[in-house]
Amino acid sequence: MVMQRAHGKYIPSWRQVRFISKVLTSRQKFLFRMTWITLLLSAIALAGLFLAQFRIPVPQIGGEYVEGVVGNPRLINPIFASANETDLGLTRLLYSGLVRFNGKQEIVTDLAENYTVSEDKKIYTFNLVSNAHWHDAKSVTARDVAFTFALLEDPTLASPLAGTFAGIKVETVSEYTVRFTLPEVYPAFLSALTVGILPEHIWSIIPRDQIRLAEMNLKPIGSGPFQFKRLIREETGFISRYELSRNAEYYRQPPYIKDMVWQFYSEYEGDNGMLEALRTKKVSGLNFIPTALKEKTAVKHVRLATLQLPQYTALFFNLNNEGILSDKTMRQALSLAINKPKILQETLDNEGAAIDSPVLFGFPGYKNPLLQLGLPEEANEFLDKKWSRISAEDYRQKLITEYVEEHSSTSTASTDTTSTLAISGATEIEKTLSPAQLFYRINKNKTMAILNLVTADTPEYREAAALIAGYWQDIGVKTNITYVSQKEIAQSILKDRDYDVLLYGVIVGSDPDQFPFWHSSQVKYPGLNLSGYTNKKVDEILLKIRQTSDSQQLNDLYLEFQKLLAEDVPAIFLYSPTYVYVLGNQIYGFAVERIAHPADRFANVTDWYIKIGSEWKFKK
Repeated sequence: MVMQRAHGKYIPSWRQVRFISKVLTSRQKFLFRMTWITLLLSAIALAGLFLAQFRIPVPQIGGEYVEGVVGNPRLINPIFASANETDLGLTRLLYSGLVRFNGKQEIVTDLAENYTVSEDKKIYTFNLVSNAHWHDAKSVTARDVAFTFALLEDPTLASPLAGTFAGIKVETVSEYTVRFTLPEVYPAFLSALTVGILPEHIWSIIPRDQIRLAEMNLKPIGSGPFQFKRLIREETGFISRYELSRNAEYYRQPPYIKDMVWQFYSEYEGDNGMLEALRTKKVSGLNFIPTALKEKTAVKHVRLATLQLPQYTALFFNLNNEGILSDKTMRQALSLAINKPKILQETLDNEGAAIDSPVLFGFPGYKNPLLQLGLPEEANEFLDKKWSRISAEDYRQKLITEYVEEHSSTSTASTDTTSTLAISGATEIEKTLSPAQLFYRINKNKTMAILNLVTADTPEYREAAALIAGYWQDIGVKTNITYVSQKEIAQSILKDRDYDVLLYGVIVGSDPDQFPFWHSSQVKYPGLNLSGYTNKKVDEILLKIRQTSDSQQLNDLYLEFQKLLAEDVPAIFLYSPTYVYVLGNQIYGFAVERIAHPADRFANVTDWYIKIGSEWKFKK
């Protein structure tokens, strides 16, 4: 009866459907079920296609990113941070500048909403955004900008950036307008204004001679996309963890990542090293990995980002020390003896470029380097004119004699015979001599050719220093190597210029200006003229460069600068390495290829995200 009532109808009622199983055969039941399953799967597939067509993945707020760093923060303050890469990286997250670099290394506005430049290129006027606030909710104004640059120029603070802003007048035009007046045209001035701005209401109440000691250098209040959350300090004083949280009130696009954490380590390798932390997922990524350790980062949860960085490694001769380096012939010979491609291969596995100048690829005046393969024969011929050779055995006997004479004058014990002292001296002296060095050098003043080379205690620099000492022993120069921590180099070695030769890496930045590194006014700390180099012609050229915007004239000036530098040999330029950043796979949105400083890896940090959602395409 039920089926009869369905006669003439195309769609059965629910009551009729219930009786289908009683009137269908087993085969028909199977076909019926398969038909419904097919319809259901088709509906799901169509829904999926519809969602794929009209829904798109979008970043969501949330997640924590932990970056491992070998080092420790000291002064997280834009005025001082350029002297320490750890500090500089943190200031980029915590503070904002008038302008900033984007992921393409282009200058874009930051705290400034817009700006104008006068016709004579000497007056820059910036109008600030009106919705920027410090992390304590107070407004950012032009007074904060003027205050920051007044601090930068204060000699009491000895900021590494002081020379860049010397003689520049800063004035507030209105609450949100600030004006800079330059004494001379400075084409690269805008790039200098990426420095973070400080809150006047926080720092103005601290005496200037106490600013370096202030707690706010470790617990800062800035206006950047992230804000200070907390730090964990060990009993030794070492800061092991530094936590930042998302600034939801950031005046531009607030970041998606909720927490950015820096986990600090004293070394890469070892049970408590940063690489072990990466392997066990205690950290998500690393701020940098030396080439020699790249293979040890081969874990599934990270990827390597190789970034182009305007940086070079060089041997800086301390020309202020009265010694063998005051002889230009010696400096030229030391340079001739170096095989730069070999050093690049052994230390960085050729991940970089050999150089013979501080002017790098992409900058005005760049010229292809002459690949110096090491010319010890020529270097020896060069030195033979002014420096006599002394055999290894004669030098050994000379040292033993000096040892006996020195200790005999102070010894009162009758048993300390000359022969006993000689044996004792020989034992001590053998520890300081290399059996591979066949001869030594001495000049007419009886001065031995001995150099003290200082460098950072890293695998890269250890390998490079050993090679360099070997090249120099082939021309009779004895090299004593001292390895120090990165922290010690920043805190004492650079400050005191305590070295004959410094093997060190210099980051030029986006600005090709060589003034901070080679002008005579930058010889003393915190200046970056690490060789103590002075040349009036070079000073004049560097000043002209700062006042020149014509590309051809700029190119010619840099070529002349390089020519003078090559003649004087204040340093030996070795190689320009690439920068390898180890980024966790959970991070999406990273889009940086070129950087001026390692801190620029955060150029688009507000676009990074960990959590993913979706939304309709047509949503406005």
